[in-house]
Amino acid sequence: MNLKELQSLFQAAVLAGDEEDAAVLGAVSAQGGADKPTKFGVYVSAYRIRLAEYLDEDYPTLRALVGDDVFEALVEEYIAANPSRDRNARWYASRLPEFMRQHEEWRFDLPAIGMAMFERALTDAFDAADAPVLSIETLADFSPEDWPRLSFSFHPSFRLLEVAAGTLDAYIALNSDEGEEIPPPEEGLEAVAVWRSNHDPLYRGLEADEFLALNEARAGQSFGEICQMVAFQNEEQPAAERLAQFLVSWFSEGLVTGAELAVA
Repeated sequence: MNLKELQSLFQAAVLAGDEEDAAVLGAVSAQGGADKPTKFGVYVSAYRIRLAEYLDEDYPTLRALVGDDVFEALVEEYIAANPSRDRNARWYASRLPEFMRQHEEWRFDLPAIGMAMFERALTDAFDAADAPVLSIETLADFSPEDWPRLSFSFHPSFRLLEVAAGTLDAYIALNSDEGEEIPPPEEGLEAVAVWRSNHDPLYRGLEADEFLALNEARAGQSFGEICQMVAFQNEEQPAAERLAQFLVSWFSEGLVTGAELAVA
């Protein structure tokens, strides 16, 4: 057996978690100390421990929400179903929310899935590419008559989520120094914006009309088109006035990186 073949056997046995793989153990020599299964078991265990650390680092609030034992069982199931295939370990834990949505034991636990999605978005926002943002004074470059044709682009770190209602309150409570109690689960969904500013991930909840406006703006819809859609969401306030309030927030929070006139 050549070195390449031995490396392939070794990798396959580590990924399978088989500490007594006969092919591997038969191909290596015993040199004092512990027996071959014990020595090889060090590699098998170390692989899983390191992967578990990635998940623990990325989802500390999910662990706090579901409890240590449940979280560790979830991690074991995830590792067993998802061998590491990325050269960069940073991406290994990114598939956990999708795994939970597809897993029979987890797919109906919307608060846990929502927390996993939210923590994933915070990590992604932190690691996203950077881009210069625009100040609201940029809008002065466009005449009022052109505003209906304005379209916007957003910071690479910007994420929009719909998660289980109460996810943000639970996140705040679980990360509070005062040890706040977790609010009881709520019905429905809540919309959340996540982005990075000054090297820090930020977030805030969104009303339904702003969530709609941001989704449409990210899709390239113009100011005028978004106004028409927002008008159906909020009948208490003129859509143009409401959207102008949104724009003030988007610019001041560092979300907007581009503004241009849509082609007529």
